[in-house]
Amino acid sequence: MGVLTGGWCIVLLLGCLVAMPTARTFSARLALSLAVLFGLVPLLWWIPSGFGALGRGTLVLAAAGGVLVFTAFKDGVRTGVRRLVPRFTWLDGMPLAAAVFSAWVHSSLLSVRAYDKALSLLTMNWDNASHFDIFHMQRLYGRVVPLLGAAPDGSNWSFTDYPQGFHGIVAIFAELRFAKSAGTPADEVVNYANGSALVSVLVAVMVLSALAALPAFRRQQVVAFPVLMLVAAGWIFGPGSSASLHGFPNFFLAVGLASVAIVLAVTTDRPLRPSSLAPFVACVVGVAHNWALLEVLVLGASGMMLLPWGRLRWRATMTGYLLAAGIVLVGVVGLILAVSQLAGVSTDAVLYGVGGVPIPDLGQLAVIVLGTSALAALVFARPARPSNGTLQRLRWSFLGLAAALALACVMASAQLAKGGTLTYYSHKLGIALFLAGLVTLALVLAALLETRRSRFLPGTREAGANGRVRSSRRTGGFAPGHIVASALAAVAATQAFGFTFPLAAHGLPPSSPSAVAMAKESKVLASVPPSVSLLMAATKGREGQPAVYVTTRPADIDAILAKQWYDGLTSTYTEKGWKLSLNMFELSGGVDKLRLVVNKIKKADPSALIIVDPDNQAALNHILATLDN
Repeated sequence: MGVLTGGWCIVLLLGCLVAMPTARTFSARLALSLAVLFGLVPLLWWIPSGFGALGRGTLVLAAAGGVLVFTAFKDGVRTGVRRLVPRFTWLDGMPLAAAVFSAWVHSSLLSVRAYDKALSLLTMNWDNASHFDIFHMQRLYGRVVPLLGAAPDGSNWSFTDYPQGFHGIVAIFAELRFAKSAGTPADEVVNYANGSALVSVLVAVMVLSALAALPAFRRQQVVAFPVLMLVAAGWIFGPGSSASLHGFPNFFLAVGLASVAIVLAVTTDRPLRPSSLAPFVACVVGVAHNWALLEVLVLGASGMMLLPWGRLRWRATMTGYLLAAGIVLVGVVGLILAVSQLAGVSTDAVLYGVGGVPIPDLGQLAVIVLGTSALAALVFARPARPSNGTLQRLRWSFLGLAAALALACVMASAQLAKGGTLTYYSHKLGIALFLAGLVTLALVLAALLETRRSRFLPGTREAGANGRVRSSRRTGGFAPGHIVASALAAVAATQAFGFTFPLAAHGLPPSSPSAVAMAKESKVLASVPPSVSLLMAATKGREGQPAVYVTTRPADIDAILAKQWYDGLTSTYTEKGWKLSLNMFELSGGVDKLRLVVNKIKKADPSALIIVDPDNQAALNHILATLDN
């Protein structure tokens, strides 16, 4: 058991991240610290050592606390404590608002405490079975799946070639809240439901924090509020919820890290400064360990860090150079681990893989991409001061989105040429374009604000329409009318991706992706589906016992999905078991196909143990007694 456990430990860790003196403002600290937490901390699961009784979660919390204690006493207590307190303005409330909105959207998963309710929520979406198994294996064995070796049945464990960064951070939260050692499968299902939702909430907070830290927005907060609210609406109520609430939280995390990498590339004046380099490297590593295709976003943004080119930007002390080299080395090791894990994945599996994923609104996506392009053209049409490095990087902030759009076009062309239709990975990349496009749209708008400001820097003067010379020092002091307009625009932005309020009973049905998903969750929580109760009964007391669970309610839960959940809950998810489950496709036609399915399974593996629901045990016994050969 870890030294420190309980939900308060997670709160304490988040408090340490806010107090970490990585930047002066509240939003910047949140963005930088969360990027490091999500990007680099999961690498601890690649270290086979179990870290003794301490556990990885307690280790991370102790390290964060140690940094704060060192800071507090380094230059005197009074000075040190002042450094721990971040600056806070009205705009810093935007990440907190994002936390509240996102916690509401994910409230069912965040608050669930009962095993049957948690399993009911998770079985709504296919990919949760795979993600739970990876998380469960890390909790059971204290390392990532690729380090486990062969499974007891002689085959490989499943998901040895699947990125496992997201699962690592959920497992860290589980260690902090529950214990270092894994609990029962029932405990771990609840832990996973709560932890995965918490990660999704913090991803939205991280993205909004990064944008709220932009100097251009902090100088024009009345303009920034509705812009950032539009981004928040897309990430929380719009297509973002299509990822986080539909079994793709790892993908949602990867898009968040890639988007923050773009913002960091814009705001980095001194690339070798550890407080800038470490979060950027963490984003690069984190994307590789969650959804590697999105590295194209990061790669496109990396070029911005070179602007403006000058040797002074790369100067550092010898200690600074050594720290930078160490950070880069950690990043290289992280990338090598990701590449080695993904080496066995074929290009065809990515290009032509199939699966179910919500398709984003292509009309809205076109508005975002074309709107960003229009604003970028407007920014380049205005002259900019060459000495303004931030503005130069802001002007090129669309590079990451452009690179991802080019990749999407290549993938779409290949899929259309082979099958005549777009498939799984194109649809998911479309969601990534949508979310990263909103962030890029905000950055290009910030470039427009910065361009206007650069023309009227303090001390410059311009002639007004009446010929009088006026000073351009005024950048604040907005009239009440401006504040009211900003507030109204921010409220309007919350509904940009569909009506979000659950007022269907009053004739006002919600239409946003988040509201539709929440309505489905409420319906499931009202009454546990019979298929979930039967699954719980089939797995009770069978941990470590491989079997082929053949559900006899294929109308309620897909037969292969039910088998995946059996394997995940019993810690027997192996490649051999997966191949056996492929013999159950015919069961989707109804339970009258049970004889055919059992026959196929027994021909593939005569020693396979087959489990059915109690009502059909007699039918299974008869089938087994009368099988051919």
